[in-house]
Amino acid sequence: WFVQAEAPPGAIFTSFRDAIIRDHKSKIGQSDVALYFVHWLTDLAGAEPTPLAGCEKFVTKFPLPVLNSFLRSFSFVERIATQSETQVMEEYLKVRWEEHEPKLGPQPMGDSAIAKMRLACMAQMNANVVLPAFDSLSEEDKDVLNVEMS
Repeated sequence: WFVQAEAPPGAIFTSFRDAIIRDHKSKIGQSDVALYFVHWLTDLAGAEPTPLAGCEKFVTKFPLPVLNSFLRSFSFVERIATQSETQVMEEYLKVRWEEHEPKLGPQPMGDSAIAKMRLACMAQMNANVVLPAFDSLSEEDKDVLNVEMS
């Protein structure tokens, strides 16, 4: 959900953040969260065992840009130990916008900013098609998406 910005920050992080704060009285640091996600990554890698062949899941079933985005997200997810869900998500979206290839131009501002940045993450290499389509929507449709995606 997080890597492709498929849900708002609360749906992605609130339960996890509440659990680490409640269960560990805020003694969890960023490195603890990072270790959890590295463990999760190795668990995912071994989900389909292939004796003697190594980790085929990441080699054959994850396109390299998706795997890279997934790994890149760790440096943001670990921040949930010290920042709010919204802060983590907004920082992530801004960096994904800036790092997008091909370049998408200046970061969006205003009511549509979050919706556009989330759409860019979801659309990946098709962002240059999806974003102009968003801009061509009626104001009413844009307003609905702006509210639903922010």
